[in-house]
Amino acid sequence: MSSDETEPLPSSALGALDFLVVEGLRLMRSRSDRLAARSGGDRVLLADLSFTLQKRRSLALVCEDREALFALAAALVKIGPVAAGSITFAGIPLVGFDPQRFRGVRQRIQAVFPDAFGQLPAALTVREAFREVLAVWSRRASRDERARLVDAVMIACGLPEAVQELFPAELDAVERQQVALARALLPGPELLICQGITDGLDAVQRAELCNRVRFLREEYRLTLLILTDDLAVAHQLGDAIGVLHRGRLIESGPAATLVSRPAHEHTRRLVAASA
Repeated sequence: MSSDETEPLPSSALGALDFLVVEGLRLMRSRSDRLAARSGGDRVLLADLSFTLQKRRSLALVCEDREALFALAAALVKIGPVAAGSITFAGIPLVGFDPQRFRGVRQRIQAVFPDAFGQLPAALTVREAFREVLAVWSRRASRDERARLVDAVMIACGLPEAVQELFPAELDAVERQQVALARALLPGPELLICQGITDGLDAVQRAELCNRVRFLREEYRLTLLILTDDLAVAHQLGDAIGVLHRGRLIESGPAATLVSRPAHEHTRRLVAASA
C-alpha cells in the first residue's frame, strides 16, 4: 500500500462497506427555476455521475460549478430533483423512496451549506435554533438529556456558552458555520455532507473550519462527503478526491496521489492554481 493511501478499517467497524453509492446520476436545472428562466431554460448540471463512499471515509468532490454542487447535496437529502440514476444509502435506494418513510433515513444524513445561504434562522437565537432541531429529532429526550446533547456539540464545535444567546447576524462567518455544524450533529447523523462550507472565508478562516471538520469526523465517527470548488479544501478534508469538469467526473483517486500526480489537464490547472 502506498503512503498516500489510508489503511482500510476492519469490516467489523464498518458494517456495509459501500455506505453511499451513486450510479449514473443526472441532475438538471429545471425550467421552473427562476435562475433557469433568466439563463435560457434547462441545463445539465451533472451527467452520468458515479461514485462510492465507504463508511467512516471521506470523499471530496471538486467542481467549479457551485450550482451543480448544491444540486447534488440537495438530491442526496431529497430536497432536490433527480433526472436519472440512482442513490443508495446504507443499502436503501433513495430515488423514488417514499417521503413518509424517508424521515428515519434523513436523521442519518445531515448537510451543511455555505454561510451565504442563510441556513440559520435569522429570527432565532442559537439556543432557539437548537431547540427547533431537538423538537424534531429528540422529542422523547428529557430536558436534561437535551441540555447534555447541546453542551456536547457546542464543545465539539468550539463554541462558547454565550453564543447560544446570540442571533446569526451577531456571529462572524466562522461562528455561523460552527453553529450550522453543531445543529447538523444534534440528530446524530452517520453521513455529513459539507457543501461549500468554506465559501467566502479567508485563508485563516478556511484553515480553522477545516481543522474543526476533521476533528468532528473523528469525534463523531462520521462519514464525510465534501462538495467544494476549492482543491486545497478537498485535499485537507478528503481521503479521496474526485474532480468534476463541465458536469462530468474526469479524475479520481487518493487525495495525495491526485494532487501530486494529476492526470487530467483540468486537474493540473487546479493544482497549479492552489499552489
